Amino acid sequence: MTPLGVVQRAGRIAAVQASLALAGLLLVVGAVIFFVDVRVQGQQITSQLNSVAASADDVNDPPPGTILILRDRLGKVQASTDGVPAAELLARPVGFSDHQFGGAHYRAVVADKPQGRVVALLDLGPYDSARSRLLLSLGIAELAGIVASVAVVVLLTRRSIRPLAEALAMQRRFVADASHELRAPLTVLHTRIQLLARRFDDANAEQTKEQIDALAADTRALGEVIEDLLASAAMTEEDAPRDRIDLATVAHVVRDSMFQHAETAGVSLVVEPEGVVVAAEDLVVLGSASALRRAITSLVDNALAHEHPGGTIAIAIRRHKDNVHIDVRDDGVGIDPFDVDTLFTRFSHGQAHTATGDRQRYGIGLALVREIAHAHRGEITVTQTPGGGATFTLIIPAATLDA
Repeated sequence: MTPLGVVQRAGRIAAVQASLALAGLLLVVGAVIFFVDVRVQGQQITSQLNSVAASADDVNDPPPGTILILRDRLGKVQASTDGVPAAELLARPVGFSDHQFGGAHYRAVVADKPQGRVVALLDLGPYDSARSRLLLSLGIAELAGIVASVAVVVLLTRRSIRPLAEALAMQRRFVADASHELRAPLTVLHTRIQLLARRFDDANAEQTKEQIDALAADTRALGEVIEDLLASAAMTEEDAPRDRIDLATVAHVVRDSMFQHAETAGVSLVVEPEGVVVAAEDLVVLGSASALRRAITSLVDNALAHEHPGGTIAIAIRRHKDNVHIDVRDDGVGIDPFDVDTLFTRFSHGQAHTATGDRQRYGIGLALVREIAHAHRGEITVTQTPGGGATFTLIIPAATLDA
């Protein structure tokens, strides 16, 4: 994922987290309001039933929404409404209870008075309806609040990350422009040094020639860093090319271009054949041929820097499920466990060994490989090679036939 993509993804995550936090807060507030309302309703119902039961002398003209049942000391039962299970209610212990009959929901209070026992029932239908309306209102308010909060948070997040996104875009343009500006004079300088080195072929100028050769090597290394910077800037563009690329062909191109350099260092560079016959389409990916070639070249160059003279570097291409794997394997000095965490860090440096000389290496080679892998929706892994050395595996999703 590109740096800009990382920033945008972080912004989206922040927006979602803020929206969820606000939604949770609204839910808590709504729950508190609902339970407070339920508690207040319960207190009102209790107070009203106690008042009706205390003031009831007969069953005539009960308050609206209430039913009265009286049983005097002689056992005579009277009810303000027919169809009420008076005997069952009068048999209940003193206190409150809920009942369902006649398609309605009632709360009853049973109380003993000097003139007998009284049961007062209150129809809870209006209270239940009010509670349902409150729930609906809270739900609508919750939904509206979440939608509004998401819109506001997304808008504010976009505004907050816009300067950072613009800064990243400006940084990419600066890297690309600076690299382009440096490439031309550096190429001229390197060419002039090479021409100058050819003039010092006599034995008396051997020391001067060695210094010029070292200077030429340094300019070549600087040129490699600039090429890496250019490739890195290109890999962060969202409109990177997505052509059908045969990675087997790319691997052979890299082998052919690096063969002479490896031979000079006394190292064999080979492309290993597949263990089984693989259709050409199975090794095709979507991406940039130049970027993938640069990635494999960087892996081979890294292997050369750690390979002993007489060793072998192998480039193996294989299909594994829905991915194409490119293994660059050497049998050199291996990987220092302390360096594993910094292998793919930009401008990290390490000591080269044996094959290409003990020169300090600087640049973004492996960091660039990781960026290229991510730009192609892939990844790069590294493992110790059995018997010594290391294996870097570039994993790229294979292209589908209809892509």
